[in-house]
Amino acid sequence: MAWRLHEHVLRGKIDNRTRGCVKGEVWLAGIDHPLVLELTGDWAPDLAGCELSFENPDPIPMTTKPPAPQQRGAPGDITAARKVRLFDVPIEEALAMCKRGDTPPEHMANSLYLEWFSELSGRVVIESADYRLQISEPAWRYTSEEIAERGSCIAEEQTPFSIGITQDGETQGWDEIRYEQFLRESDARTDRYGRLLEKYADHPDSERIIAREMGWTWLEEALDRQEQEKEREQEPETDALEAKLNKEDEDVFEEDIEDYELPPPNPMREGIDWVRDKRGRISHPIKKRADEALHALLDELETAGHFPEEQDEQLADFVSGFMTLNAKLAGALGGLARGDDLLEAGLVIAWLKRVLDILNKTIAAANAIKDKRFLPDERFAYYRGELFAIREKILELITRLRAQ
Repeated sequence: MAWRLHEHVLRGKIDNRTRGCVKGEVWLAGIDHPLVLELTGDWAPDLAGCELSFENPDPIPMTTKPPAPQQRGAPGDITAARKVRLFDVPIEEALAMCKRGDTPPEHMANSLYLEWFSELSGRVVIESADYRLQISEPAWRYTSEEIAERGSCIAEEQTPFSIGITQDGETQGWDEIRYEQFLRESDARTDRYGRLLEKYADHPDSERIIAREMGWTWLEEALDRQEQEKEREQEPETDALEAKLNKEDEDVFEEDIEDYELPPPNPMREGIDWVRDKRGRISHPIKKRADEALHALLDELETAGHFPEEQDEQLADFVSGFMTLNAKLAGALGGLARGDDLLEAGLVIAWLKRVLDILNKTIAAANAIKDKRFLPDERFAYYRGELFAIREKILELITRLRAQ
């Protein structure tokens, strides 16, 4: 999750005129004190070396708890040249046109994009094309070589945080903030891999090209060895013997998998970190509760004729959100239920914070359909209540993990 503050920003002034240092203040509407930035790093080339002042012409007061006043950490992408599409008509009119199947008029524009990673607050993002900006003359500029190197690092997702991963080694434990940054870096590399797969899907040498683009030298070396082995001339008898041995190895491997069982979890943690579901499988209590609620919901919707044939988009958002919630809970809590010794609390918290984001969206989807009467009022209230109860249990678990 990230703090997205664009609509609450009142004004701000941040400074990168000292190389390697970002300092400044960001004022939020309705908050008495500013966010004080002390970041180690630099901005994108269009703003590098400058002092930036910005003002929101239409701020919305912040009514929830703001991020921590002291924002220390590393900058992400800080630029005033991010391209965005803007409607040429009011947003309400544009949405109405989209619903009718029309295309609202739009144009491309530059947007201010401020991103940083705070030690206390995690990822913070401010993005708007509506702010009034003042940019000073640069006190320094990147050289052409530095711009090229920076572009290469961005292409390979080498942000200040990801570089820090390789430098840290195992000298200190990670907290939930660093794990959230790690997960975000992993998402970025996954997206890059997906784009490369799509781009080179039909290329005869796609594996090698993708490995080179991703920086996977180990895979390139493995492909080289594979080609060398194919080029070797082998006697038919050797081939037959090798095939027989490989078949025997596969049979033994499959037998090993069938005979393998996970060690039983700690009996002292039963009911706390793990329980057994109806099929006798190990599950975390929160995951088990979400599973039971989802399956009951799907059964009732199917009985009422609303699943899986129902075409209502808002109901589909609610059901898919509930399904996604269950899948993410399995990933976040599976290791905790099994009692994995290497599982770190910070990583579980980072996963759970992402789960909370999905959960909140699912609750919002539930609120959007509450008047459509897909289920009796008392049953719909039950499932909505289960979502809130699951959220409370997740928050309790996060509090407990933070105390460890």
